[in-house]
Amino acid sequence: MDNSEKPQGTSEMSGQNAWEPEQVWLWAFANILLRRRYLILALPLATGFFTGILSLQSPREYRASASFLPQDPMPVQGGLGQLASQFGIAVTRPGTGSSQFYADLLQSRGVLHDVLTTIYHVSASPRFEGDLIEYFEVRSDTRDHAILAAMDQLRSSMSVSTDRTTGVVSFDVSTTNPDLSTQVAGRFLELVNDYNLGRRQSQARAEREFVEQRLALARTALSTAEDSLAGFYRRNRRYSDSPELVAEEARLQRQVTLRQQLYLSLSQNFEAAKIEEVRNTPVITVVERPEGFVERQRRGTVRKTLVAVVVGGLFAVALALSEQYLSRARRERSADYQEFLTLRHQIGVDLRRAFLRRGPSRSYKA
Repeated sequence: MDNSEKPQGTSEMSGQNAWEPEQVWLWAFANILLRRRYLILALPLATGFFTGILSLQSPREYRASASFLPQDPMPVQGGLGQLASQFGIAVTRPGTGSSQFYADLLQSRGVLHDVLTTIYHVSASPRFEGDLIEYFEVRSDTRDHAILAAMDQLRSSMSVSTDRTTGVVSFDVSTTNPDLSTQVAGRFLELVNDYNLGRRQSQARAEREFVEQRLALARTALSTAEDSLAGFYRRNRRYSDSPELVAEEARLQRQVTLRQQLYLSLSQNFEAAKIEEVRNTPVITVVERPEGFVERQRRGTVRKTLVAVVVGGLFAVALALSEQYLSRARRERSADYQEFLTLRHQIGVDLRRAFLRRGPSRSYKA
């Protein structure tokens, strides 16, 4: 026998052995699928069919969109902060004018509570009258629990986005009634504007109280400086001949001038703060109102059906493989299968013992 032929035959046999396990596994897997072909075909089709029916029967939702540009309340006068700094008072303003702040405000509990408890009237079909707790059909033991459950449903039915470049805040609300979606979105705009307006008025009220206090002190200081200058003139009829008296008169005159300027500036800020305190003009710019921007949402029946078919197919394949594995284990009576039967029987025994050990429950009588 030639030595050159032996390694060649050995190489061919080793190549066949290397591919043999994979080929056997592929054929076995194909046989399992063909053997359970009715299950693999029926289960995905049934799952997709029922999913499509449920999707078609589900109510269609309507989305109302709106957007606005927030405006941070400005100080009453630019000089007010300078005046406060002159007296050693640091006036800080929170950065609540950012678009992200208003995006979080839309989903805060306070705003959601007011939106939920508002009574809405929808005359178009389907008719509805009541709050959103009734619309979501929330059933709970207490009113507070019902409101918290309705908040979660309202958050899931809305979306909020912000544009960092322009600062515009956009949001949308989806319900099964187009008019209701419009009213809920409009209610969100009202609450945001009311909050911003109330914040501006409260800030103006605080500034007015601060300026009013400083104005009273400035009036007293001005009167004191003017009295000092008048007393100097009474005591010194002719002071131009004395350098010391001239310097004293100039110093007193500077104090009076400074007190006058401070008093006039505070008086202007006080009047401006009183006007700002009662101003009720809108402080947000509505870019897009919900009226006329209601979109009918797609149910996504085709997408849901395809997903259901894929999931049902995977489940059918897993079920077929499990049945094949259990059938083979029963036939071969392997050690692992025998141990599985023993452990399953032991668990059943333990559960029965634990249930019998508890005994019959006793009813409590007052």
